[in-house]
Amino acid sequence: MEKENETKIPLPTAEDVVKKSTEDETTTVIDFNYRGLSDEERLRRAVRDMQIIYASDEPPVMTRYRPRFVNAYLWNTPSALQPAFSQPGITAAAVLMDDVSFRHTNDLYYPAKLNSLIVGPSGVGKNGLPDIFGGMLADMMAESHENMERQVDVDERNNLKGANAKKEARPDDLVQRIVFPNTTLPALAKQMKMNHGLPSFMECKEIEDLYCFKNGAGGISPLVLLREADDRDGKIRQRRVGEKSVTVDVPFHLNYCVSTQLDSALNFFKNDMTKGGVGREEVSFIPEQPIGAKEGKYKPYDERYAKRLQPFIDNLKKTRENAHADKYGRIYCKQAYKLIEDLKDECAAYLDTNFDRTWDNMTHRGLTHALLKACVLWAANGCKWDPLIEPFIRWSFHYCLFCKLKVFGDKLREAESKLKYSTKPGKPNLLTLITTNIFTLQDAIVMRKSQSMDESEKGTKNMLNVWVSRKWIKRLPDGRYEKLEYKLSK
Repeated sequence: MEKENETKIPLPTAEDVVKKSTEDETTTVIDFNYRGLSDEERLRRAVRDMQIIYASDEPPVMTRYRPRFVNAYLWNTPSALQPAFSQPGITAAAVLMDDVSFRHTNDLYYPAKLNSLIVGPSGVGKNGLPDIFGGMLADMMAESHENMERQVDVDERNNLKGANAKKEARPDDLVQRIVFPNTTLPALAKQMKMNHGLPSFMECKEIEDLYCFKNGAGGISPLVLLREADDRDGKIRQRRVGEKSVTVDVPFHLNYCVSTQLDSALNFFKNDMTKGGVGREEVSFIPEQPIGAKEGKYKPYDERYAKRLQPFIDNLKKTRENAHADKYGRIYCKQAYKLIEDLKDECAAYLDTNFDRTWDNMTHRGLTHALLKACVLWAANGCKWDPLIEPFIRWSFHYCLFCKLKVFGDKLREAESKLKYSTKPGKPNLLTLITTNIFTLQDAIVMRKSQSMDESEKGTKNMLNVWVSRKWIKRLPDGRYEKLEYKLSK
């Protein structure tokens, strides 16, 4: 119950929204910096900002408050692409943290499983994204390539041996944490087993590349695979019979970035709108550029770029040590925890204004991802909280949610409107639906018809005979029936 003297949160008025809209050049220039505000002021401002954001046709402009790490990996990216590229940058960075998990607001611990789905038209200049990944994961890529070559050498030597010859054992240290998008499911399962649960990374230049996972007898829907990749306890399982078959049951930690166009994204997820696949995606949206607009230019990804990233890479690799994780690698970042609690309260206050169930459903995974992103940025900063993380994560949360609804919103609402639970999960006591104590066969037929039951005379008589045998009713001499056990009071 509410306390009698509890202060109600004053929601923003229409005048507040109009005033904010005229203060900026566009309605979505919001800085997301709520530091120094009381809880009441913060909630009021957050609701006002959300009303502006989700009434707009364009994603919220990227906040100028950005942690040093974000500025470092976006340094060479054209400004028009920086909002979209900011998300996969964190997705890739999270892979550098080995065997750690972070405390969620539900007090469970989650590994930094993150993904990025970039939706945009062709020819918008997404070619620089692999250079960001290459700058962050250069050592991992080199290790994976070297171990892949070692694996190929072992397999080729074994293939040259006779059928009865003793085969060379495959080494246990062939860790390959870079996954190719055209990998088959058995090969992926084997690779995850060799990685011993360490996080891996995959970049797909087109979403159609993911269909390879369902090729052949051992394939599964790529949608199932993506859901497992995002679940905190997700696994990759495969049981096969045969000497050369792959049988595994191992943790599945795969962070991925997928680029696609709008029609391909809608087609890929068309049968998964209400099954959790879309809800698990962190979507970035690159809008159409004006006709004739010049393509943005990248700065060179050279030694200076690598040098700028290196301190953050070193911090991420030492997360377990810097964060004083327990023996299980569990970490509690109290500032990130508090930030997500505040975000949840802000979302709840906004929902009080519109009761949008689709929006609410999409926030659940988004808040989890926001927490993990905040923890990645905290780890990249040497496990020291940077005040700039808070406004950036707020922007990131609303940016990805806006983009998800921009791309999938209509399809989500259409699918959810078709999903309805029965208003009457069970049938009522049919005898009580006959309102008189004495009734006829025709009265029973009318009752059965009202319940969409078989209204034939034969079916109705069978029911009445059962009731007579149960001694719930008795048959009167004139052919009518009288209630016994359920006799209505006069």
